[in-house]
Amino acid sequence: MVGFHLVTGMSDEFIKLATKEINEEILGIGNILNSCNTDAQVFENSDNLQKHTHKIKGLAPMMGKSSMGSFATVLDDTLKQIMAGKTPQGVFDFMTNSHQKLVQNMNNDSNLESVIEEAKNFLSNI
Repeated sequence: MVGFHLVTGMSDEFIKLATKEINEEILGIGNILNSCNTDAQVFENSDNLQKHTHKIKGLAPMMGKSSMGSFATVLDDTLKQIMAGKTPQGVFDFMTNSHQKLVQNMNNDSNLESVIEEAKNFLSNI
């Protein structure tokens, strides 16, 4: 039984640390978006935004938030397209809405399936 408690304790500690890190990454996205008002400003900040989505993409599934990981993957791919020179119209609103969905999901584990589909549609139209 001692081993079980150690594993559980480590698992709880990992989830605590991963949750803190994901919240910091989401806050980082919010801080960048707060300095933006236009699509062009999101284009200029796409590399910094992508650093945050990349970390969420990796961490979320490891702590049991697979839908957040899938959502972050689509956001990451979208930002990579922008970094490669694409300039999708409406990306400021898209990223602002996406940020709100990430915050909501961390607060109440909201379902992201429809949001993921919307994000995939946005990405496919770039």
